[in-house]
Amino acid sequence: MMRIRTIYIILFIIIIPSAFLHSQEVTKDTTYNSIATTRILNMLKPGKAPKVTLQLSFDYNIGHLDLAANENTYFRKEDFVSGANFGTRYGYGASLTGKIALHKEGNVRLNVTTGFNRFMSNFVISESPEGKVSYNVFSWGLGIENNFTPQNKFKPYIGLDFVASLIGGNATLATDSADFDLKIKNSLRFGVTFNMGIEYAFNDKVGFNLGYKITHANIVGKKSQAQTTLNETYVNDDKLKTGESIQYAGWKQFMYSSFYLGIDFYFGMKNKK
Repeated sequence: MMRIRTIYIILFIIIIPSAFLHSQEVTKDTTYNSIATTRILNMLKPGKAPKVTLQLSFDYNIGHLDLAANENTYFRKEDFVSGANFGTRYGYGASLTGKIALHKEGNVRLNVTTGFNRFMSNFVISESPEGKVSYNVFSWGLGIENNFTPQNKFKPYIGLDFVASLIGGNATLATDSADFDLKIKNSLRFGVTFNMGIEYAFNDKVGFNLGYKITHANIVGKKSQAQTTLNETYVNDDKLKTGESIQYAGWKQFMYSSFYLGIDFYFGMKNKK
């Protein structure tokens, strides 16, 4: 009997503390597995990508290649007349883009853009004593964009547009007597724009955009033709035939970068919290 009683006592000593510890562990587990509050669940819900985004942007432009003038900024009358370059580099502009989501997730968008850019040889530096030139560029673009996180507030994107540009302008050339004013008649050219940037949505309706794009405006449609009136010419950006001589004409690339900042308007969007 003494031996059996001793065994019971030992078992009691072992089992009771184990049961107590087990009950403590169960209580601890139920604490960690408690149901999340409604607020936490709402935070975990994904947002809704905008069906349409209207983007208004303002540009600062820097020309490249033949849209960089002589010494990158300075207008040289001889180079402009001979068709060596466009005679200018810097400019400004604005664009309005409609971005239409092509599926529910909203990553792929159809972009429709209209814009205006102006380039001036005396926009950044003082006017050259040899004269000045300016160009007005009206453009229309159609393209595709990939927005990486359309359901979030922060939305980085890249895109490619096919662009039609109507390029024209005016020049003033210094002479020994009175300055000579020249009109550059509007000329239609076709090219592409590569675009990359970010959007940040303040709320379901409004946000801002910041980005960079590079445009090659005259890949297709280059043409050089002789002027019919003394004080009028054309963009004249195509190669001349051997032995051919046309004022202001020569193979030129109308290529420029744009750094832009603007505001977005969202339609059909629900921000991710």
